[in-house]
Order: sequence, then C-alpha cells, then structure tokens
Amino acid sequence: MKKREIISLKEALEDYLKERKWDKRIEGYQIIKDWKEIAGEELASNAQPIKMEGSILWLQVRSSVWANELNWRKGEIMERINVRSPGLLVSDIKFKVKSISFNEKT
Repeated sequence: MKKREIISLKEALEDYLKERKWDKRIEGYQIIKDWKEIAGEELASNAQPIKMEGSILWLQVRSSVWANELNWRKGEIMERINVRSPGLLVSDIKFKVKSISFNEKT
C-alpha cells in the first residue's frame, strides 16, 4: 500500500476547488457578499452586484444617472475589488439599469 502525504482539510478543499476551477466563482460570490464593505455606503445603496461573467462584474443600478457616474468610477471600483480579492481579476464592469428596491434605512 502506498503512503500518501498528509495534508490539511483546508489544503485538500482548496486543491479540489482549483482543479474544478470553482475558486474564482467562489471569489465572485464573495464580492457580492462583501459589496457594502468594498463599495462603500453611498455606492452600495445605488448599485448592487448581480453576477460575475468571466472577469466581468455586472451591477444593477438604480438609474441611468448612477450608471453614468459609476462608469466614470469604474477603474476605482475594479481596483478596490482586485486589491481585496487578488485571485479574482475584474477586467470590466457592466451596468444594468433597473428600478430596484435596495435595503434602505428609513
């Protein structure tokens, strides 16, 4: 019987996810989960991430005015994300304008 190297459960799980290329997808979900921290209060109250499609982040925005504003700030937002999640490269952000109800404080 062959002896196998003993590795931690964490290492085994990380290897498993990398082999199946699920690690980037999980990091994409992490962006959605941590959006308020990444984006800040004002941005998060007007735009929400809806999906990662390859290296493109899709944001649902409150209005075309916000889509225009965020288009100007796209580089800043991508830098924040890429610094926070270095394994996940966001190369572009696309916007979907839709009247949405965000969690608002009343």
